[in-house]
Amino acid sequence: MNMIKIHKTAKLPLDICKGSYKDRISLAKELNRKFFDEINKKFTQKTISYDLFEKILKKSTPAEINVKVNPYNKKGGTTCLYLDDIKNCITEHLIYIEKRPFMDGLGILDTGISLHETMHYFTSIANPKHIARMIKMFETGTLEKTEKFYKEKLYTRNKFDKKTTQQTLSEFLKQFTPEEQIDFLQNSRYRLLEEYHAYDEGYKYLDKIQDSHPELICEKIYAREKEDYHFPEKIEIIKEKLKEIFANHSNLNNNK
Repeated sequence: MNMIKIHKTAKLPLDICKGSYKDRISLAKELNRKFFDEINKKFTQKTISYDLFEKILKKSTPAEINVKVNPYNKKGGTTCLYLDDIKNCITEHLIYIEKRPFMDGLGILDTGISLHETMHYFTSIANPKHIARMIKMFETGTLEKTEKFYKEKLYTRNKFDKKTTQQTLSEFLKQFTPEEQIDFLQNSRYRLLEEYHAYDEGYKYLDKIQDSHPELICEKIYAREKEDYHFPEKIEIIKEKLKEIFANHSNLNNNK
């Protein structure tokens, strides 16, 4: 089986996107800011069309990236489109925005959600290495075996206890090889970190757009559920577990 590749239409070129992970997150945030500045001007009413949102997003992306924005009847999300008839490639990014009942378009108070998702999009095109790890996990079957655990035990707002999480994670990892453990932990670490940044971006721009257009809202709303996920604590647990595995398997230290 040939490894799935990431086509140039799904990632930023190296002359735009380079440097450390911190540099790439900073780039994603800057692109999200520029996108917000443009979208903010378009809210002359309480809603804008999804087509306009997509058009401005493409314009705000400093490369020819394939991205589509779709209204969705369930919770929103951002993902990649894989086409096996085009050289076995990831070719496109899809952003799903939850469609509100009785609303024709994207509402101004959905800015928190929509800028959360665009932050994921910009982070993905700036960090193709993370998509590559997901591809590897998909092809080896590790993703299918670990995704339920990730969603139920890590990316969750359920009650958090550090000791319990450490024990649960250690027990879960026993079924995998050291390389699979590292892939899962690195993948989880960066996914949680990127969720942390995406929530921050959503909160920030929800505040900003309401301040920019007080005439379009009845009462200012706030979103602060990020703390319920305990992202920093879970990321630290993962980092500690990675250090332990690297210490026991020095030949795998290049898998970062």
